[in-house]
Amino acid sequence: MPNPSTRPRTRRPNQTTFTRPFPAAVTYDLSVPDQATITVPLGSSWTSGPHWHEAHTEFLEVLAGRARVTLGSRTLVVGVGAGMGNGDGVLRVERGVVHEWRRASREDEEEGGEDGGAGGREVEGEGEGEGEDVEELVVKEWTEPKDGAKEVFFRNLNGLVLDAAGGGGGGGGWRSALLELELWNLFWRADNYPVVLGTGAGWVRRVATKMVMGAAVALGWVLGCRGVYEEYGLGR
Repeated sequence: MPNPSTRPRTRRPNQTTFTRPFPAAVTYDLSVPDQATITVPLGSSWTSGPHWHEAHTEFLEVLAGRARVTLGSRTLVVGVGAGMGNGDGVLRVERGVVHEWRRASREDEEEGGEDGGAGGREVEGEGEGEGEDVEELVVKEWTEPKDGAKEVFFRNLNGLVLDAAGGGGGGGGWRSALLELELWNLFWRADNYPVVLGTGAGWVRRVATKMVMGAAVALGWVLGCRGVYEEYGLGR
């Protein structure tokens, strides 16, 4: 296995738009400081994955399409202008709350997911395929405090994933392992805690996540995996 600290990284400090291909296609627009506009196209399997933050409150605003959002034990299907009953069209995710979002499918609509405000009507028209909505999803995401952590996270996340995908053939096993190690070190540095257990009590799932994260950070220290790099911009 090569030394991760010597792997080439594409310089991206001035890049503001990052597009990743199918099947989990997604585009991140980081042109506005302290926020990200995320576009999930039709047919994409992309999801944020269930995770939580301990130092940041997160805000989500649907700009186009419909999103299936899970906040703790509550699942909502939300559209443009839909908020948490506060009338401002913004979903507030408190610190420590496990959450996940992705494009809503027709099955999500038919399950009758809750909707906190405007945009609660069912989507009409033909979908791209069974279970698919008819419109891409666009979501604006930001956090409080506005300390630059969101941009650091998304710049390094996309830099790592795109560089790993463009690394050419061969070495798939160790390449995937190194990417996973880099990502866990990025998660640790960016206040992002992925849920690693699908079932179990909340405290058990949190302990499991922190055990995996602790092991990854320790191994990353040994191998030189930092998760955040100046080549991707705003490294710190």
